Amino acid sequence: MQEKNKLFSTEHLKAGLKEHAVKSAGVTLAAQGIKLILQIGSIAILARLLEPSDFGLVAMVTVFTGLALQLMEGGLSMATIQRDQITHAQVSNLFWINSALGACLCLLGILISPLVATIYNEPRLTLVMMAMSLTFLIGGLSVQHDALLRRQMRFKALSVIDILSMAAGIIAGIAAALAGLQYWALVLTPNVTFLTKTIMRWLSICWVPSMISRGSGVRPLLSFGANLTGANFIGYMASNLTPFAVGFIGGAQSLGLFNRANMLTSIPSSQMLPPVMNVVQPTLARVANDPERLRNTITSIMGKLVMGTMFVTLVMAVLADWIVQLFLGSGWDGAVPIFRMLAVFSLVEPIAGFLAVSLVAIGNAKALLRWKAITLSILIVSIGIGSIWGAVGIVAAYALSGVFIRLPGFLFYASRYLPITFGEFIKVLIPSVVCAVSTVATMYGLRQVIQIENSVIGLTVFLFVAVIVYLFLCLMIKGTRRELIETYGLLKFLTIRKLTVK
Repeated sequence: MQEKNKLFSTEHLKAGLKEHAVKSAGVTLAAQGIKLILQIGSIAILARLLEPSDFGLVAMVTVFTGLALQLMEGGLSMATIQRDQITHAQVSNLFWINSALGACLCLLGILISPLVATIYNEPRLTLVMMAMSLTFLIGGLSVQHDALLRRQMRFKALSVIDILSMAAGIIAGIAAALAGLQYWALVLTPNVTFLTKTIMRWLSICWVPSMISRGSGVRPLLSFGANLTGANFIGYMASNLTPFAVGFIGGAQSLGLFNRANMLTSIPSSQMLPPVMNVVQPTLARVANDPERLRNTITSIMGKLVMGTMFVTLVMAVLADWIVQLFLGSGWDGAVPIFRMLAVFSLVEPIAGFLAVSLVAIGNAKALLRWKAITLSILIVSIGIGSIWGAVGIVAAYALSGVFIRLPGFLFYASRYLPITFGEFIKVLIPSVVCAVSTVATMYGLRQVIQIENSVIGLTVFLFVAVIVYLFLCLMIKGTRRELIETYGLLKFLTIRKLTVK
């Protein structure tokens, strides 16, 4: 009984919260490096084995399946993580709710598959949608097991699960592509990934839910989950409105180019952001009742997050042609202008994602829900205007509205609920923005002077130059210099810890 209660208590984490957070961040970032290699490798291999239309075909379905995945969790994963006190009975009830949601969504996906095929006028999508819907059934069985691992900050186990399940999915996909199964290779990958992940989560947490019980006090968790699900639902609609519009107006070929360009530009945020956010969520939740400590934690994390991602995403815009050529190969030149626009937009992702996590960590999912609704409205108008110029116009409207309207708006909106003013947010961002923009201007000027044909040599030379220039500028500005020193201290702390353990 004591061992079971330990799964739900977090008191033992509060004493060394910073140490837990730093160690967890180190583990997850190291694991993310491995996942990055796996993802880049799979992108490069599959882009040479499959056609752009294969990616576009599956991307048409993932617009719908991704939305259903948001509903599958029902916001109940974060409810388990964020809650200060929770019981076995409550988590068990949430498990059965997640399982039921997964089963219902799987059935719904199968039923609407002919409608999806009709919307795009593509008969092949019927079977693809049916097969992709199995991920809901599989994934719903381990949502709460994953939440308990995160609540206990067991990020080493989570990292191993993510790496092995991702590798299993990639291997299955590549094998299917080599066997000539075409777009079915992309359908097989997520199903194998989810199955492997579910099995490993159960084995790692060693928790078996009890039957549904009444009077467990689960209603507040469901209310929190409903608001968070609403926010995630609207947020997903907002992020997938663009690929839907591109596919609807430009067809499978245009959507395939967008899909691969978006996959490449999102690598920094998709690989760096989730592990950081996974550590940040329980960390912020533990200090949510201490405004001063919460403020210091948010500003510290945001400064380091922005400093890293700002450099990577802006550099991608300058080196877009080489990156596309290296990772996608010949026949993908049409993805370069799309890649550049999405690279600029990717500045928004880490900042907006962190603000969303901060609002959820303090238990204000309702505020996040309202902002997501505002974001969707802005995006609908922007894409409507951009569609006048076709698929490229849609992507441009999506990127520009994100950088110049939605992000500043979210910073101002979030300052009303978090113990940080809008001016303090801007103060955190400006040093990194100055360094990144100056670095990009330097690289752009050098590219006009130095002509390199080979993409590998070009990327190697200019990335080296970019790192030197960016580090120099960061050391020259007080704000970024402080962030660099603190980051170095954290890395040193991790290194010393590892050596001591050995």
